[in-house]
Parts: sequence; C-alpha cells; structure tokens
Amino acid sequence: MNTAVWEKEAIDAATQGTWKKAIELNQKILKSEPRNIAALNRLARAFLETGNLTATKKAYQKVLKFDQYNPIALKNLKRLTGKNNQNSSLKRKKPVSTEAFLEEPRKTKMVQVVRLTSAQRLAEVDSGDEVMLAAKKRFVAVMNENNIHLGCLPEDISRRLITFISGGNRYRAFVKTVDRNHLEILIKETHRSKRFQNRPSF
Repeated sequence: MNTAVWEKEAIDAATQGTWKKAIELNQKILKSEPRNIAALNRLARAFLETGNLTATKKAYQKVLKFDQYNPIALKNLKRLTGKNNQNSSLKRKKPVSTEAFLEEPRKTKMVQVVRLTSAQRLAEVDSGDEVMLAAKKRFVAVMNENNIHLGCLPEDISRRLITFISGGNRYRAFVKTVDRNHLEILIKETHRSKRFQNRPSF
C-alpha cells in the first residue's frame, strides 16, 4: 500500500475521531517519509487527543526541526508549554460524524478554497472542523466558527451557490485537509428549495 492511500485513511481517521488508528497510519507514513510535515502534525494531534502530551511535544518539535516556522507546530507548542495553558482546550470538543463526509452524487463536492487567509489563521483550523459559508455579492466566503475569514470558494462555484443560497437552498461545509497554504472543504447540500427541485447543486 502506498503512502497516498495511508494519507487518505489517516485524514479520515482524524475526522472520525479514531485517534489510535490515526496514530498507526501516520507512523506508517513517517517510516516511508520521515520528513512528511503534514503527517507529523497529524501524529502530534492524534497523540494530544489520546492524552499523550510527551509524544505530542516530541512530534511538534520534530516538525520544527524540518520546518522551523511551521505555524501549526509553533502555535500548539506555545499553548502546550504556556504557564496558563489548559491542554484540554487544544482538543476537539467532539468527533465529527462520519456522515458529514459521506459523498452523495450531485449533493456534495470537494472544493479547494482560494484567496486564503494567513498561515497563522489556517493553523487554527483542523480536519473535521465545520466552517460557515457566507454568500456575498460576488463570491462565497468561508468562515470559521468565530466568523473569521479563511478564504473564498472559486469563482464558478461561488456564482452557482450564490444563486442556490439566495433561492432557499442550505449547505454545510467541513474541512477535509488543511495546511499552511492549502484548505480543502467538503460542501454538502442539506436542504433543496422547491424552486430548484430539479436542479442539482453540483
């Protein structure tokens, strides 16, 4: 099995909250690719979620050995070692339902977010997080739970969804993968207006 398959399975394990499986898969990847920054960050997150703080710190420190300005590792190490730190605040409150990532033909779509915010802002986002879609005049903005702008949907998808949203359709979106210069989300139609009964979202 190649690392691309393990990568997908590791991301799926994290979004579903199966952290022990996520640890095993990311460790497999790192045996083949010891300098894989994304896998190291995912491994650190998985260790954190299982309560292994020593292993968490070691994994983030290894990230910084290869990428000394990595915002995800810098942010989380700072929070882990801070005087007033509460480690539980770093953990996800609850795993995302596996149903959130079930792809349905013409009702769901994986989308690469464009016009991204800073790497520091993206470092605050994790795979599995729900994000908000805000329809503007010419584009659809992607926002985190605190209404902080993360980026925009591509122009063609923005135009399409603006029409559907203004007509009564409703959508939810979840982070699939994220890195310092990359954000991919899954958009899911949750309600279709009678006006668009015979018009699929995607």
